[in-house]
Amino acid sequence: MNLSGFYRTEYHDGLHNLSRDYWTKVFEEHSDAAIARVSDLLHEATLQADGCMVLGAKTPRKVKFRGSRKYAYQFVHTVLGAILASYEDVVRHTCHNRNCIRPDHLIGGTRADNYQDEQERQYLGR
Repeated sequence: MNLSGFYRTEYHDGLHNLSRDYWTKVFEEHSDAAIARVSDLLHEATLQADGCMVLGAKTPRKVKFRGSRKYAYQFVHTVLGAILASYEDVVRHTCHNRNCIRPDHLIGGTRADNYQDEQERQYLGR
């Protein structure tokens, strides 16, 4: 639903970089294909007992889409949220499982947020 309402704001040109330009092109020209790819990933994922949805790899899987490779969790979060992600933006896992692509386990943040998450995870012994 967010992606269908995507439009450029008056700030778009002043905030652009290569990453945001890539996502703008995806959202404006390939939104249906991006949503279909997310749907395929979610259907392919296995639901674990802890609620995480994983793609069966030991390391986070990468997705190739329109000439770029992104982690599957980044792709899912960015497309479903219609987020013009920059290189500084990270996707955090509330479940602390980097293989998880479940949309409600993924939130945006900064590198500092991500570092704090890791400290919390270690403190809790996860």
